[in-house]
Amino acid sequence: MNNFLTVLRVVLARLRFVAVFIVAAIVVGYWDNIQNHIDKWTRPAVAPDALADAAAGDVEYYSVMHPWIVRSAPGNCPVCGMPLVKRKKGEAPRLPVDVLARVQLSPQRLSLANIGTTPVEYRPLVREIRTVGVLDFDETKVAHISARVAGRADQLFVNFTGQQVHQGDPVYSLYSPEVYTAMREYIQARKRVNELGSDAPPEVKADATAVYNASTQKLVLWGVNREQLNELESAFDKSGTIPTHLTVVSPITGTVTAKEIHTGHYVQVGEDPYTVTDLSTLWLQAKVFEQDASLIRTGQVVEVRVDAMPAESFSGVITYISFELNPDTRTIDARVAVDNQDGRLKPGTFATASVRVPVSAAAPVQSTTAPVDQAPDAFAKAMKPYTNAYQTLATAKMDGVWSELQATVAALAVIDSPAVHKLHAIMAMPAPTELEAMRKSFSDFSAAMIELGKSVGTPAGSGDIQVFHCPMRTDWLQMGGSTTNPYMGPDMLTCGSAVATLPKAVHHAPATQAIVPTGKVLSIPRSAVIDTGQRKIVYVQTSQGVFDMRAVQLGPAAGEYYPVLSGLSASDVVVTTGAFLVDSENRLNPAKPDENGESHDHQNH
Repeated sequence: MNNFLTVLRVVLARLRFVAVFIVAAIVVGYWDNIQNHIDKWTRPAVAPDALADAAAGDVEYYSVMHPWIVRSAPGNCPVCGMPLVKRKKGEAPRLPVDVLARVQLSPQRLSLANIGTTPVEYRPLVREIRTVGVLDFDETKVAHISARVAGRADQLFVNFTGQQVHQGDPVYSLYSPEVYTAMREYIQARKRVNELGSDAPPEVKADATAVYNASTQKLVLWGVNREQLNELESAFDKSGTIPTHLTVVSPITGTVTAKEIHTGHYVQVGEDPYTVTDLSTLWLQAKVFEQDASLIRTGQVVEVRVDAMPAESFSGVITYISFELNPDTRTIDARVAVDNQDGRLKPGTFATASVRVPVSAAAPVQSTTAPVDQAPDAFAKAMKPYTNAYQTLATAKMDGVWSELQATVAALAVIDSPAVHKLHAIMAMPAPTELEAMRKSFSDFSAAMIELGKSVGTPAGSGDIQVFHCPMRTDWLQMGGSTTNPYMGPDMLTCGSAVATLPKAVHHAPATQAIVPTGKVLSIPRSAVIDTGQRKIVYVQTSQGVFDMRAVQLGPAAGEYYPVLSGLSASDVVVTTGAFLVDSENRLNPAKPDENGESHDHQNH
């Protein structure tokens, strides 16, 4: 009996331990529910003012620019002074509109990452565009000495390609029965005009003048110039003979680049026995890449180098930019006029060209170049009072002629040449008081004007100014139109014909040029920019250890800097050393991403 009771006590003791374990497990497993019921049963009634205090405890105030500064009451940021912004506790801070993300690093991490910053500043940026091309002839300075009349070349004065010739130099002598007959007709017409008496009927004078003008024009159209006509007249007046050959002369100064003739060759009309090219200016046909095409302009100065003379550079000017893009090379052709007065550059040579373009639109390219030659424009301006003078003389009057000639000289004040000095000498004389004396002075004045016009030329876009010749008098200038002889009066107003045209002015590339950019543009170093593929971003330091990620718009790089188009101001400071480390920290611990995949509001303490 005693043994049974002992066993029963042991079993009950162990059952008590099992019951305690079961109860403890139930309490642990349902503790949250038990705690909720206890809170419900023991919670006292809450007054309205207590509810308001509880709601106020869910709100805090933080600084937008310095988000680690949090206060329980409104106020201003102790760092930047901006008003604190209200938010719920635990709510992510709202970033400024232009900030994509914010990274905060502790002083220790800043030191380990060796973060360096640079202020955004205005700098004078110049972008250098490099390209290559081939030197070629200047097409405006190539003269084909075409045969205007058929004949036999009995003598060549230029015997090989590459020979240098000057304007007016004889090239070959041509025998042509047609030319010989035309010369006889010219001499006979001239003789008839000179032998007309003052009492000759008007219809006879008009007929003689018309025949003379027609014979003169025939020779001029065949290439006979004023000097050759003078030689023809002089030879006939001395010996009574007429030359049997026509000497063809070079129209320009240059190098013979093609020769398709030999002695005894019978030249047909339209053939090009010789081609003469002026090599004082060459064209560089440069290839500009598509991304640089918007930066080049006509008139920009170009530095040209060739392999044959690596230590030297030559100056050129962009004169033409192609209107289309080459789809195969993705380049645009740009024509550069290169000065070659010394003749050291050769057509066909490969060359490299560089253009220094100021990035700032407000920074024009300045140079040491002298202003554009004003002589052709001044000469064209002087032709207006000169024309008034000869038209007055053509009416057999002289009122106002001397004042018009004075106005002509005044318009030529910007030109310094021997011909202008002659004009000043003529006008220094007393004004003539008789018509014939005035015509004599006008004749001397016209000779100096013709000399000046041949040396300076006329503007490229203006009308032709022609030299007219009268067999009974000397020459004068006319701006086209029918013959208006200032020496013969109304009786023989149309006596004379155009024998030459003044040359057009040729623009030469300046010998020396230097670029001095003066404008400045807001810029940042290239090391500050991170290209994500979709946009370019930078990290702006807003305070110690805090960096805002911003998207920026940048122009083409100029050296080690980018011009800033938008996204930054001169008061900003950007990360230049360690920008990728800051960006890596932002990406390794991203917060809520934006629509473009960039993270926002990452803080690392």
